[in-house]
Amino acid sequence: MEEKEKELPTVNDVAKPRRVLVVGNHDYILRNVESLLQKAGFETAGHTEEEPALDYIRYNPIDAVLIGGGVDPHVRLKISQLVKTEFPAVKLIEHFGGPATILTEVQSALG
Repeated sequence: MEEKEKELPTVNDVAKPRRVLVVGNHDYILRNVESLLQKAGFETAGHTEEEPALDYIRYNPIDAVLIGGGVDPHVRLKISQLVKTEFPAVKLIEHFGGPATILTEVQSALG
């Protein structure tokens, strides 16, 4: 009886980590949020300033943008408008409150 060769998984068979841009107001909170998401298997990048965050969205493939509650409303609006008009497939997650619900919010948004 012949044994079938086992097929190795292809690149398409292996799940790619989801990429999340985290935009926050304070560096130490940003790093904590990134660490939390990375431990759950997400790839992250973080920014505390408007222009670098907007440029990151424009020039890097991402699945979601997580905006922290402390981000200036004008910056929040600019990021939201950019994502909605130019990158509609990117999920926009606006987080207000403590870190307890961040992981659930991101996972829920990304399905």
